Amino acid sequence: KKDFSDMDNSFDLQQLKAQFEILNNKLNQQQIVNERIIRASVNSKVRSINRDGRAMVGIAVAGCVAIVADHYLVKWSWPFTIVTILFMLVAIYYNIKMRRGINSEGALSSDLIDMRLRALRLRRMQNRWLWFSIPFIVVWLGWLVMETMKVNTNPMPLLIGCGVGFVIGSIVGVRQYLRTQRQAADIIADIDNLKND
Repeated sequence: KKDFSDMDNSFDLQQLKAQFEILNNKLNQQQIVNERIIRASVNSKVRSINRDGRAMVGIAVAGCVAIVADHYLVKWSWPFTIVTILFMLVAIYYNIKMRRGINSEGALSSDLIDMRLRALRLRRMQNRWLWFSIPFIVVWLGWLVMETMKVNTNPMPLLIGCGVGFVIGSIVGVRQYLRTQRQAADIIADIDNLKND
């Protein structure tokens, strides 16, 4: 009787070990699947963030060309034209610097913790940019109105055009800012969820 009960216990223990091994393998496979899904999601968001960044750089380059053309057409002063171009160049540089490290190749191959830190850096730098750009734009708009009033006998059509451009630019900029902030926050949340699993 004793031999059979020891054999039963040994058999139960072996079955338990086998079931535990099967469960452990399934959990490991699920973890791998979850990580692949998270990486694909992060990659998609990173591509979108970079696409927005390239669009903003393109708009700033077009702004540089337009301000030079407007200098000759509208007769804005050289200081106004140069300061505007310098602002656009700083915006281009900062945009590129801000997005450095956030790329789709890095999203697929880098450590997810490192990608989380990069997304945090992007959010922080984008927020810092607002502390500089909004006060600058407020002052610049006042300067734009003064320049327009000084060089035009009938400034209203030009001021209306500038106002429309400002409203459209503000809408595009705010939407891009909010979308990038949301996508970076989603990257961080996805990685945090994977860490917690």
